[in-house]
Amino acid sequence: MPMSYIPEAASVFAKLAVNGAFDELGINPSLAPELKDIDARVRGPVMIAVLSHAQGYLRKLEGVHGNVASQDRNLDGRFLKVASANPPQPIQVWTEQWVFVKRGSRAKEIITAVSELLEEAVLRAKSNNLPEDHAALTEIERAQLIAILETTLAMLRAPMVEPGLLKKTARVAQEVAQKAATTKTEEALGTGLGYLSKKLLDLIASLN
Repeated sequence: MPMSYIPEAASVFAKLAVNGAFDELGINPSLAPELKDIDARVRGPVMIAVLSHAQGYLRKLEGVHGNVASQDRNLDGRFLKVASANPPQPIQVWTEQWVFVKRGSRAKEIITAVSELLEEAVLRAKSNNLPEDHAALTEIERAQLIAILETTLAMLRAPMVEPGLLKKTARVAQEVAQKAATTKTEEALGTGLGYLSKKLLDLIASLN
């Protein structure tokens, strides 16, 4: 979507960038040029996630709705507690090879996009407020999905990546996307995971 659709947001992001607030927002610094450029284009789901981060940050500054950071930690603790009580089944991944990703390579560019999609998917999965019987995932399934996504995100921050785990994450993302489409709930999460699955396959192909 063009940033010109919401010029006020571009103005706010420009001020936040000038004041070095992107680190506090938890927003990928690579997005900064686009978010403060009125002529740039940003993917809709990414924009929604970024606006949500910015809103929470500004509310924290204004003291509205209490301590937002504390709420976020409570949310993380909730899913950690569920995952600890019901840990994901051991994931069988056929380790193929560890591949070093060179700076400036196509794989490095795709990793940046995939990392943003992973962060977005984790945010959407954690932000769901539907009753469990109306959601696409049970609390256990959600906690396990978040664990897999965050594990993959952590790996992508390292100098080397393992295609076997990427393939497994792509399959899990596609399965959840199909489930969301079938249940017709959490469609935004499902759409994002479907796109994530495709980008993960693109990343795997670029490593060869």
